[in-house]
Amino acid sequence: MGYKVKRGPRPTESSIKELVRKGIQRLAFFLIMVAVSGVFLYFAYQYAYHHLDPFREAADDVWTWIHVFYAKHGVWATVGLVVAVLMAIWALGEEGRRRDRRKEAMKEMMK
Repeated sequence: MGYKVKRGPRPTESSIKELVRKGIQRLAFFLIMVAVSGVFLYFAYQYAYHHLDPFREAADDVWTWIHVFYAKHGVWATVGLVVAVLMAIWALGEEGRRRDRRKEAMKEMMK
């Protein structure tokens, strides 16, 4: 009497239905997180706008710049400008992280 030993990866029995269900779950989670973040940021913005005068002045200046740019160049140029600014901010953060990792690597090598 012997036992059958299955070796190797087990076959996954995922169907299209399961794949679609998981995709919808991930999309729903993502949309819920974006909505919660948006609501939080809205209330934080409103609080800062009404209670901090320097923030109000800066926000009004930024809104004026964006409005003038939109009136002159249109919606797609404005969207492109916003995306470019966000990418520049992301790139600066990545460069800082890369610099920190390089410093840590140098410290490890010096030990």
